[in-house]
Amino acid sequence: MLTSAWVCHFGVSSALILWGSNHYDEDRKYIPIDTKTIQGSCDKAYVNVFASSSSDIGSIVCCTEEITDGICGSTPSFLLLARRLTRLPEAWLLPLFPVLIRGVVQFARSHQQIGSITVNGKRRFYLYIGLIQIRVWVLYLLFDKVEDLVVQSAGDTCWYDRFRHNYQAPCQGTATDYSDHIVLFFAQILPIAFTEVLFSFVAPYWKNHSFLVPAILSTGLLYLYVITLFAVYKTVAHFHTLFEVVVGYCISLLIQIPLFLVLSTSLMVPVRDYFFVLEYND
Repeated sequence: MLTSAWVCHFGVSSALILWGSNHYDEDRKYIPIDTKTIQGSCDKAYVNVFASSSSDIGSIVCCTEEITDGICGSTPSFLLLARRLTRLPEAWLLPLFPVLIRGVVQFARSHQQIGSITVNGKRRFYLYIGLIQIRVWVLYLLFDKVEDLVVQSAGDTCWYDRFRHNYQAPCQGTATDYSDHIVLFFAQILPIAFTEVLFSFVAPYWKNHSFLVPAILSTGLLYLYVITLFAVYKTVAHFHTLFEVVVGYCISLLIQIPLFLVLSTSLMVPVRDYFFVLEYND
């Protein structure tokens, strides 16, 4: 069950990345630009950094009330929290929702062994907090510094520089830049929640024949996948090249693969026994 679930996770993720990369017939990579620098009343505007000039088809996209598809499409209002995935505190709290639900259920129960259950739950909570810190300080900040040292600047001037925001560097987006958002989605938001929900079904902590808690966990995880994969598709289709996305996804495997090995294989049994001790239900 656990291995099959992880195979589905990796398969869906990879398929969506490939699907998003085929959104355009040719390579495109858009960055936001200052709407005040172009003609027309644009709510948002983007420039394709791979275009040779402003006369190329699709080189500049002006989003108006009439143009709301493609890159101009806004996140549907019914997808709650979808616009907050990359912001604090949601980026930290959403992957921890299964742990928080477990804590609420266990706190509400009065059982003689609840103390021992809470110890293991706390260990996983600290594990997930540690993984989030690794994602922030190592996979994001440190790797960004390494990228700056390795990747050469694209140049001092580009045709679209006159459209850029003041905070953007010259030739912004032209140089290779692995996708930080892909790392966030696949090294933090999805695998932490996925791991905890999987373990919850392997070792249920709710009462036998209880429907409410597993329904909340299943629905919550499914919804988290929907809004996250929606954001993944937009990132792949519009804002990064396939190479940049693949690099970001490979970086995320530094978190995903250890979680898979610990929970689903016998290669790291001591670690699994420390964090994922089988609990009971009644």
